[in-house]
Amino acid sequence: MKLIVSAILIFLSSLFANGQSGIRINVETQVVCEGAVQLVVSGDFVNNGTFNPSNGTVYLSGATKQNIGGSGNNTFYGIELNNTAGADLASNVVITNELNLNSGVLDLVNSNLTLGTGAVVLGTPSESNMVVTSGTGELRKRFSGTPISDDSDAFTFPVGSNDATAEYSPVVMNFQSADFGPQAYVSVQLADTKNPFFSPDVSTFIDRNWVVEPNDMSNYNYEVKLYYTDADLVLGPLIEGDISPVKYSNGTWYEPQGLIPDFPDALEQGSAFIFASSNYMVWGDLTSFGIFGGAGGTGEPLPVELLSFSGECQDGVSVLKWSTASEHNSSYFDVEKSTNGFDWEIIHSEDAAGVSTSLVEYEFVDVNKFYTTTYYRLHQFDIDGESKFYGPIEVSCEEAARLITFPNPSDGAFNLLINDQRFVGEVNMNIIDAHGKLVGSKTLNVLDGINVFPWYDNVLEEGMYFIVLSTPQNNATLRHLISE
Repeated sequence: MKLIVSAILIFLSSLFANGQSGIRINVETQVVCEGAVQLVVSGDFVNNGTFNPSNGTVYLSGATKQNIGGSGNNTFYGIELNNTAGADLASNVVITNELNLNSGVLDLVNSNLTLGTGAVVLGTPSESNMVVTSGTGELRKRFSGTPISDDSDAFTFPVGSNDATAEYSPVVMNFQSADFGPQAYVSVQLADTKNPFFSPDVSTFIDRNWVVEPNDMSNYNYEVKLYYTDADLVLGPLIEGDISPVKYSNGTWYEPQGLIPDFPDALEQGSAFIFASSNYMVWGDLTSFGIFGGAGGTGEPLPVELLSFSGECQDGVSVLKWSTASEHNSSYFDVEKSTNGFDWEIIHSEDAAGVSTSLVEYEFVDVNKFYTTTYYRLHQFDIDGESKFYGPIEVSCEEAARLITFPNPSDGAFNLLINDQRFVGEVNMNIIDAHGKLVGSKTLNVLDGINVFPWYDNVLEEGMYFIVLSTPQNNATLRHLISE
C-alpha cells in the first residue's frame, strides 16, 4: 500500500494498545510526503515499512515520552521535539536537514542519531532541550568538502547528561584541515563521570568525559571546545584554573604542552586553555581523537601562591597586574601574548621575589596592543627550572573610530564602522553566534577612510555575537550584543 501525504499540516495517528496515538507504518506500507508536509505526532513513530519524508518535518508533540523506532529506514528531513517529557530512539535515525530542540530531551539510548552534512541544530539547547547519550548510542555529524581554517564552520554537538541532575555540556568541533571520505563523520558520547582511565591519584578533575571519535577521514587537524558545569568540578587541593584537558587514545595519554604533572608519560599535542569563568576548555592543533576529560596537578606545594592575574584596557594600552601571597624559590615570570589563544609569544620577563611570605604585587603595560581582543598568560619559572602557566585572560582594547559596531548593544540591526588600513579592499564579514554557528555573512568593499556598513539583512535573536572580518593578510573579531 502506498500512502501519499500532501497536506500542509496533517495529524497522522493510529491507536496503540496502550492508548497513545502515534504513527505506525506497516511492513508493506509506503508513506511518501510531497512538499513541506508537517506531520504532528502525539504518540510513537514506528516505521516497519517505507517512509519517504521529502522535505517534510515530523513534530513530536506528545504529553508523555515518545519513541522513534521500527525496522524500516528512519531517515527524516527534519524532526522537531516539542515535548517536555522528551523522546527516546529505539532504532537508528538519520536527519538530513534540521533537528529542532524546541522543548524536551532526546535520549539516544542504544541507537545512533546521524546528522547529515547540511543538517543544522535549531532551538536553544540547554539542560531542558538537548541530546542525551545514556546508553551505547552516538550522536554523529557528517562532514564533507574542505574545512575553513577559521571557526565559521564549527559545529556544536548539543549533548548533555540527564542522570540525577540535568546538565548541558556541549562539544564544539572545528576542523582546521582534513581529508573527508564519503562516509566521514564525528561521533560524540557523553558520560556524567570522570575519564574512566584516570588513576585514583588524580584528585582534581572534571567529573565528566566526552568520547569523540572519527570515521572515514584522515590528515585532520582540529580544535575542540568542551563545556562543563560547576557541579562537575572535583577540586581536591587545587583550584579550577589548575585543570586542563587530557585525552586517552589507544592506550596512550595526551596532554597540551606538559601542563599536568599527573600524567608524566603523556605525549604532548597541541595547546589548550581553560576559561573558568565560562566553564569551558579549548584544545587546538589536535591530530588524534579519544576520550576527553579534565584534570589538575598533584596538589604538591606550589612555589608560587598566585592570588590574582588580571588585565584591562587603559588609555588604549593593556595594563596587566598579578599578585602572590607567598613565593618559595621562584625565579621569574614570562608574560606571553596571543591573538587567537593558541599561538603565543613572550613579550616581557619579570624577576620574581624569590622567597616571600607576604603580598607581592607586579604590573606590566603592553603598549603594542591589537585592535581586537588579546589574550595574555603568565609562565612562572622556579630556580630549579620547573614552571607553571597561569591564565589566559582576555583584554579588549579596540580603538575608537577604527573597528566598531554601533549601537552596541542593539535590537537586531546595527552598523559596522571600518577606518583601518589593514582592512581596505575586499573584506569578508561573518557573524558567529555564541554556539559557534554561522548566522550571517557578506562581502564588503572597503575604501580608504571611514566606511559604514549597515546590517539589517536578518533580525538576530538576543545574545552575544562575534563579527569576524578577514582578508588574505589580516583578521579581526568584534563582539556585538543583541538585546531586545
